[in-house]
Amino acid sequence: MSTRLPSLVLLAHVALAAGCGETLISISSDGRIEVSVSTSGTDPDSDGFSVTVDGGAEHVVGPAGDVVLDGLSAGSHSVLLGGLAQNCAVVGSNPRPVIVGSDGRAEVSFEVRCERATTGGFTVEVVTTGGKIDPDGYWLAVAGSAIRPIGYGAIEVFSGLAPGPHLITLKDVDSRCTVANGNPRPFTVVAGETVLVSLTVACGAGAPPQAASRTTASAS
Repeated sequence: MSTRLPSLVLLAHVALAAGCGETLISISSDGRIEVSVSTSGTDPDSDGFSVTVDGGAEHVVGPAGDVVLDGLSAGSHSVLLGGLAQNCAVVGSNPRPVIVGSDGRAEVSFEVRCERATTGGFTVEVVTTGGKIDPDGYWLAVAGSAIRPIGYGAIEVFSGLAPGPHLITLKDVDSRCTVANGNPRPFTVVAGETVLVSLTVACGAGAPPQAASRTTASAS
């Protein structure tokens, strides 16, 4: 099969009428799907999106770009656009159903509309080092959200937070362990973004003692 792409045969498109999206599907027979994305709005998602077929590997696509998904078997498939910012949404259905034949080719278009971002969030990851790790994990408090359990090597995502500084506190830290760089610590929420926060806990010999006032502090 030639690696050069000829003109694409349209497989699916979105017809928007009376505010309601409808996906029209026709059968193609190539084993490839080309996904195109357009983004509009007052505060668009600038870091792009992810595209998956049938829950498989993620493929990166820009906010105004396209990606080719190939090596597909004949039959029905589901194409999902992910990685959208909190203030953005896909117009019409997502995921989109697609039917591919053994020698077919298809095109699927996603339109993403973004409103002005008013909130943001955190992705909090905990990394624990040392020979005497507390196996029951910790409790994680982020100002503006309910307290949650989190494992000693786990990730939690917090969304819908007001822009500005928020205290992040790791609770129930074993006395043999300490949180690097202080606990609690302030981190800043940026509207329309999910900020990565990494908390490192050192346990066992050589770890400085954890102050009781810090392990019991609450986020508020």
